[in-house]
Amino acid sequence: MSFTYAIGDVQGCFEPMRELIAAIPFDSATDRLWFVGDLVNRGPQNLETLEYVKGLGPKATVVLGNHDLHLLAIVFGRKSLQKSDTFQDVLDSPRCEELSHWLRAQPLMHQYQEWVLVHAGIPHIWTVDEAFEYAREVEHTISGTEYVRFFESMYGKYPDIWDNALSGMDRLRIITNYLTRMRFVDPAGRMEFAHKTTLDTAPKGFKGWFEHACSRDEKIVFGHWAALDGHVPADGVIATDTGCVWGRSLTAVRLEDGSRYCWEDGVVSCRT
Repeated sequence: MSFTYAIGDVQGCFEPMRELIAAIPFDSATDRLWFVGDLVNRGPQNLETLEYVKGLGPKATVVLGNHDLHLLAIVFGRKSLQKSDTFQDVLDSPRCEELSHWLRAQPLMHQYQEWVLVHAGIPHIWTVDEAFEYAREVEHTISGTEYVRFFESMYGKYPDIWDNALSGMDRLRIITNYLTRMRFVDPAGRMEFAHKTTLDTAPKGFKGWFEHACSRDEKIVFGHWAALDGHVPADGVIATDTGCVWGRSLTAVRLEDGSRYCWEDGVVSCRT
């Protein structure tokens, strides 16, 4: 039997990632490693993280997170570094362009059997098939000839609610924001970007995206929301971000049985 291990936001925490992968019962001949996005930023070893994951080749599947896109916007879109950014090591590397082109070739979503991998989530107003259709629009732009224009115009909170009539950069931006930045949404699907906290402090009229009623056969595997610490009160949703970059743990979830392997303070433990 083969297994799939979904690893939460690494964010440049290379040593915890390397030690976690070494400690889990991962068989490189048959098993899969899934990375939920945000390979880079806030942590200390972003270059090593990118080189390692790229070097895994087909053993690893990566979806893009908002911090990965931020790096690409700086490399290709001429955006400026922010004070909290820590990926200067990537920008200074002679492999920066090579790694950045590899990164922009990665998808926003991936599916294997009933599990769907995405960085932030899928809004309840979309089916999974619709989400994949919209994701392909952005992926085609990022991996195609118009990627520079995309990264020059990617940033922004508006539009903040879906309308299928949207076109151009407004359409690409909101799709990107749903899949890589979303946390709280209202019943109509409007996103709220200011709050990154726990569910009990949701802004008035908003809930976590997975708390809205939605009937799906697929199971959504996501990261992005460190404040949840890997816990969500919803069936069919698997949270993997346990805040390693904030001094907590790095988690790998074995999807087939729900086992959680957690690196914390140099020790890897299994929680079933």
